[in-house]
Amino acid sequence: MKLKTKYFMPFGMIGVIFYFIHVFLGQILWDEYNWITTDISSLTAKGAPNSGLLSIFVNIYGICAIIFFIGMIMKAREKGYHKITKLGYVLFLISMAISTLGYSLFPLEGNKTEMTFNNFMHIVVTVSLVVLILASMFILAFGYLKKEKIKRFGSLTLGFAFAITFFGILTPIGMTNNWNILGVTERLNIFSLEIFIFLLSYMYSFKDNMLNKA
Repeated sequence: MKLKTKYFMPFGMIGVIFYFIHVFLGQILWDEYNWITTDISSLTAKGAPNSGLLSIFVNIYGICAIIFFIGMIMKAREKGYHKITKLGYVLFLISMAISTLGYSLFPLEGNKTEMTFNNFMHIVVTVSLVVLILASMFILAFGYLKKEKIKRFGSLTLGFAFAITFFGILTPIGMTNNWNILGVTERLNIFSLEIFIFLLSYMYSFKDNMLNKA
């Protein structure tokens, strides 16, 4: 029996909802947590209050995101999308798999400034994700605009790609003592990505007819 791609499409929205639950619930439950200065990964770091509970939400997010992008690869074949567009979805799938597995295996621990093995691997996972996600975003934008001729959504994808790049550049600046707003800059970056995934899932779940080739 052939799986219908429509059943995969809502998983993107479901996953994003669980991701935001983990962030905002974690902030509420941890009285001393400062969302302006502290990164999101600290919520699920070893020894953090409620890290076990919050990790469940993060893992549900990761599983949902993987299911969604598997569905998007299937959808791309169904719609006859160009291989460049398909590549964008494949890179997204790889990034979600690395995120789910990598952050589960290597959560932050102890003093984040200490370069323990876990903290080092956490950074490696993060850098890999930055490269993969930016590549997938720009490739997907190019595919929509130039190959599928879906101009409006292609332009939206490109806009999110530039926004994520810009906020990503701000993140190291937010870590400096002069600014000390790592939590803000990281949230601008990651929330932009999550909003894009939610919109992508929403469009293919409910507005699929608007995403046909011109």
